[in-house]
Amino acid sequence: MKSHAKVVIVGGGCVGASILYGLTQHGCADAVMLERTTLTSGSTWHAAGLLITFVRSHNVSKMTMETIRIYSEVEKRMGASVGLRKVGQLRVANTQERWDEFQSYISIAEAAGGPANC
Repeated sequence: MKSHAKVVIVGGGCVGASILYGLTQHGCADAVMLERTTLTSGSTWHAAGLLITFVRSHNVSKMTMETIRIYSEVEKRMGASVGLRKVGQLRVANTQERWDEFQSYISIAEAAGGPANC
């Protein structure tokens, strides 16, 4: 194990792993991640699999689409599954107000490059 590193990332959850992945993709070779137990054993496991593309934030939608792209890229590079399953979601509007809300979600998702339809 190394005793020194230019970059030290504390926490091996989805954020720490994403930061380390991004750094290595941009040429950083002197980085290490520290985790107290097993990777993603902290708060990340609470949100496992929840890549929701149907949200009110354009930036969150873009971030989600980028995450899906990265997972797909990692699977191709490794030649093995990382467990990504693109199953989608179904929402039911029981009022006109909810329908209008969902329509705004759809326009945000589409603007971020996410598939959405009603």
